[in-house]
Amino acid sequence: MSSFRKIPQADAFTNAARYHASRAIDHLPSILPASLVEMEGRIATVQIEADNTPIPRIRVPLLESEYIRAPLQPGCLGMVIPAHLTLGLMTGLGIRRPAMGERPGNFSACVFVPLSHAAWEKLNGQFLNLYGVEGVQLNPSLNHPHTVRLTHDDITLSTGSAQITLSGGTVSITGDLVINGQEYKAHTHSNGHNGAPTGGILS
Repeated sequence: MSSFRKIPQADAFTNAARYHASRAIDHLPSILPASLVEMEGRIATVQIEADNTPIPRIRVPLLESEYIRAPLQPGCLGMVIPAHLTLGLMTGLGIRRPAMGERPGNFSACVFVPLSHAAWEKLNGQFLNLYGVEGVQLNPSLNHPHTVRLTHDDITLSTGSAQITLSGGTVSITGDLVINGQEYKAHTHSNGHNGAPTGGILS
């Protein structure tokens, strides 16, 4: 006698419905904890951080804008979150435009989002705090020659061929120095002695 005939039909239908619903839910995208393994451009390879879950590492885009790119490093902790449709066309990881109503695979529509940590050093919450691994660089647009660059050793302001660098106790200026509209190298002395005698540098 089949198991269906041994089990009351009402219970059998209920169990069958629960089984198929569970199978369907298993195929839905999930929000999961993840750690960053490596970066290739702005595409991350991440490891799902869950016990007893043999999930291979996956390549996913980052949830970020082109205009602010954080220096994410291997070991950064976060999570992968799914979209309702595949994101390959939007992220360069695919070429097919998704169709409305299609159901993507578990990880084909995920992006990596870094998370804050309770152990991080507390900073001034009234400021926008920016820092990098080697430094910070600001540009008005991509590959623009005007930059503000902060490293562990110096601060450099560059615009065209002009540059000001602060390093330790030294201020270095490259380019034509203009003070109050007057070129520093073009100034003259009017005492008739070509500036002589000249005193020492002011301290």
